[in-house]
Amino acid sequence: MRPLNLTTLIPILTLLSHPTSSGATTPPSPSPSPSPSPPPPPPPPQCGPATPKTPTHPQPTTSLATSLPHPSAWHPWTHQPYCIPASASPWCVFTHAASPRAHGVSIVSTPDDAPDPRNHALDAPFFAPEKLLLPRPYAVRDVPGKGKGVVATRRIAKGRVVLVDWVSVLAAVEYPGDVLRGEVQELLRVAGERLGGERVVEGLARQGNRRVGGDADGEGEGVEMSEMEDVMLTNSFAVTVGGKEYMGLFADLARFNHACKPNAFINFSQKTLAMTIWSARNIEVGEEITITYSAAGLTSEERHESLENIWGFKCQCSLCTSEPAALHASDDRRRGIRTLQDKVIELAQKGDFHEAVEASERLFTLVEQEGLTEQMGGMYEVPARLYYHIGNLEKALEYTLQARHEIDGYGVPDENGEEKIKMLKGVIARLEQEIDERGQGRAERERQGEDER
Repeated sequence: MRPLNLTTLIPILTLLSHPTSSGATTPPSPSPSPSPSPPPPPPPPQCGPATPKTPTHPQPTTSLATSLPHPSAWHPWTHQPYCIPASASPWCVFTHAASPRAHGVSIVSTPDDAPDPRNHALDAPFFAPEKLLLPRPYAVRDVPGKGKGVVATRRIAKGRVVLVDWVSVLAAVEYPGDVLRGEVQELLRVAGERLGGERVVEGLARQGNRRVGGDADGEGEGVEMSEMEDVMLTNSFAVTVGGKEYMGLFADLARFNHACKPNAFINFSQKTLAMTIWSARNIEVGEEITITYSAAGLTSEERHESLENIWGFKCQCSLCTSEPAALHASDDRRRGIRTLQDKVIELAQKGDFHEAVEASERLFTLVEQEGLTEQMGGMYEVPARLYYHIGNLEKALEYTLQARHEIDGYGVPDENGEEKIKMLKGVIARLEQEIDERGQGRAERERQGEDER
């Protein structure tokens, strides 16, 4: 299975890649001459954090065979941090093998940037257990033309949680120049090995025989990837934790195939480091459950270029293989969506709120026709504000309720989502009060008019 592309997907070995004219990334040529032997390294810095920014733990190990001190010395991690010295800061593997839910997570980062597991509710119960389907409502099966895929084993209603999957490996996307490629490979190997090795990557797709280090024209042999590199680059996708970009490997999520009009969508929570898949519509027994690897709103040509350049396959989903007229109509709607998005903002900035509302309604008609409502749920706040500006409180309330539904009803909310829900509840209460007061005032005026007559 191929990984989900959120369009901000960055290859984990950024130091090995450079852009080509097509927009894809390919490994650069290795240095033409070998690097000189480095001077003897200084004593390894301490890395390790119970709190990452306060390195009070023993010196990091650079060998798994090193005699280890008592585990309490590197709490909250279950393994002694494994580090590679670098000029500015060491690069380390931090592992908590017992959490979340005995699932385990390895983090490849610097001590200052490594997320502290105590700051994340890794073992918190799912926020909406009534939406979570247990046992899992799917099975991994053979899918014609795709190899393996995830197929529903019972009917799944819209808005139900199909899967909650915690990150297994969280790896930084950029490394300084003095961290060698072999050292990055070793960090990734240790990260996977500490979680059970093959258990983590079993059954996940690999490109196979992938080599990096050739020139931009594909000349030169390059260097063969390690297994863990291949797995990460084939199955990981970008997530943001604490303002830093990481590549996250979600072993179960990686088994879901792509479709340009998927029947399921994902949500990542920085709070729990978990990815949730929820159904975007009713899914019938035997139907494949799909997610999208591309950004919402791309035309067929843009999707094909992205999927072929980045993932190396030609999409054969129902939308891409539809009749030319239907595909052309879909592309026109998607272009119209982008045009109207810009138009709504432009009109609102000018203060032309009535025209902005009309453009917003046309926009949502196209979004609904194209089946992108769940992917673009954040847009509901825009017409809510516009309707409030022109005094249509009922429509403002309608769209505000829809915005809350999109945030509250799907995925695992992080702290920002919870704050947004709290804010929207306040807005809803105020709108309901204003509508009620306006209704009471109207009724009072009508009674006064009757008395005067």
